[in-house]
Amino acid sequence: MSAELLKKPPCGCSGKRKTAQTAPGGATGDGLNRATEYHRIIESFDVLSVPRDIQILIREALDSTKWDWFKDCDGCTCVSEMYWPTIYFPPCLRHDFDWQTGHGGWKANARFYRIQKAYRMSTLQAGTRFIGVTAAWYAWFKWWR
Repeated sequence: MSAELLKKPPCGCSGKRKTAQTAPGGATGDGLNRATEYHRIIESFDVLSVPRDIQILIREALDSTKWDWFKDCDGCTCVSEMYWPTIYFPPCLRHDFDWQTGHGGWKANARFYRIQKAYRMSTLQAGTRFIGVTAAWYAWFKWWR
């Protein structure tokens, strides 16, 4: 996979799309395409030397019949996708999968931290984001979901 696939759009924006509505052929109104995004994620395993156990976790989310990752993933909540050009940043995609399939909580947040580290986030970045999702869990989601 070329580094081109990991670049943000030239506009300097986050590359996020606003809706998950798809058109025939799997493209969104913002031009995202299921096959392209799937390919980008799978190719990232080699480009970033993602460990096999982390690859398995991400593939589980991509290949699950319990949700539609292309429609149901809403990206990294309250933070950017870092260097990833779309909302399908694998650590966030897996975290969304865990929450949307009823497996959220402490273990999902710990998994989120490990996957971020595998995607070359610094300990400080991954830790800060881990604390954020954990605080959100204890402050809101645990009580109101």
